[in-house]
Amino acid sequence: MVDSTAGRSETSGSRRQAIVRAAERLFALEGYHGATMRQIAEEAGVKLSLVVYHFTSKLGLYSAIFEERRYVNDERLARLRAILDLRADDAVEQIVSSFTDPVLALHDDPDDIWFARLVLREAADPSSQDRPVIREQFDPLARQFVEALTIALPDKPAGFHHWAYLYSVGALTQSAFDTRVRNVADEPGYEQKNALLRSYITAALRHG
Repeated sequence: MVDSTAGRSETSGSRRQAIVRAAERLFALEGYHGATMRQIAEEAGVKLSLVVYHFTSKLGLYSAIFEERRYVNDERLARLRAILDLRADDAVEQIVSSFTDPVLALHDDPDDIWFARLVLREAADPSSQDRPVIREQFDPLARQFVEALTIALPDKPAGFHHWAYLYSVGALTQSAFDTRVRNVADEPGYEQKNALLRSYITAALRHG
């Protein structure tokens, strides 16, 4: 006997996932205010009523994207906490790798890259302070990285570690878009991008 309930549940789950992925891409392209629920429904191939059924509101859908991608920040924190000695000579390099590598892994998948680009949108949008995403999912992460940097680089002046972290966020999120570098470089050197980003952030932290 076929379990029709399980079949319906699987179909509902796949449609919900299709909505989330479509929303992720459109929000990355158009921004929170630019993308509409109707556009997202069309992109996902579902009715608008189904989007509302699953997520209630645009903000609910937007927040669901970041909730489903929470594993990225969880991995960053796990790597940070795995550093045995934050006063070691290579502690800054380890902190930077913990900060960058789980995000850079998104760049290797054409589906995942949209989330990396969405984070750039959210980080650069002044209206992001009106939404809970940065406050709830990124600020706690930021505090722990700042604390680690304060231990690894104890001789820096007051305020350095907080600003340096935010500047590092800018460098990391900007790396999700290759369009600009193609406009200004004949040979962008994509294979060097990740290593260059790590060394750039590390040098800024050490010598800034």
